[in-house]
Amino acid sequence: MASEPISWYSGVLTALEPFGGWAAVVAVLLHYLSGLHAKRALQQEASELNRKVADLAHELKLRESAYAKHLELLIRYYEAFYRHYRICQGATNQDAYRFPDGSLVKTRDTFWEKLDDWRSELAALEGSARLLLPSSLLDIHEESVAAFNEFKDVMKRTVYDEKYQSEKRDAFAKVENVKLRLEAGLRSFLRTEHMVSASET
Repeated sequence: MASEPISWYSGVLTALEPFGGWAAVVAVLLHYLSGLHAKRALQQEASELNRKVADLAHELKLRESAYAKHLELLIRYYEAFYRHYRICQGATNQDAYRFPDGSLVKTRDTFWEKLDDWRSELAALEGSARLLLPSSLLDIHEESVAAFNEFKDVMKRTVYDEKYQSEKRDAFAKVENVKLRLEAGLRSFLRTEHMVSASET
């Protein structure tokens, strides 16, 4: 921006050379005015740049805050999923646990005792998760609910026979498959969201 007024001033100075002393006075004045114009132009550019930098910094803070909130919510969602997954896993691997004091706890009983806890956690998180998750992860979420319900239906059986054990293993295999795809999907989603937020700012 500063090169234009200087070039303009140089042209005028050349044109005034034949007019002698008064021309020199005018030339000095023109030089002062051209310098003043250049300084004002630079100040305006600097002011505009500072405004843009401030706007970008504010946007970055907002995006970082939003990402942190999304991350916290999705971690809570996965933690609820994983707790119920572990209960199903324990019920699949063993029918009961015997503790050092001799007491025996049936994994079926633990499953039913904790089922309402998982339902409550899911109900509290599901609405927000549905707003944040892409359609691919929402599909996996629906599959996870279906897989857990299928496992629950198997756990209703009262006879500990081979059919019960086989159906329980098959039902848990579906839960395991959903877990692996949910973990991969969440990692990809969070990594992509973070990269997009950073690049856009």
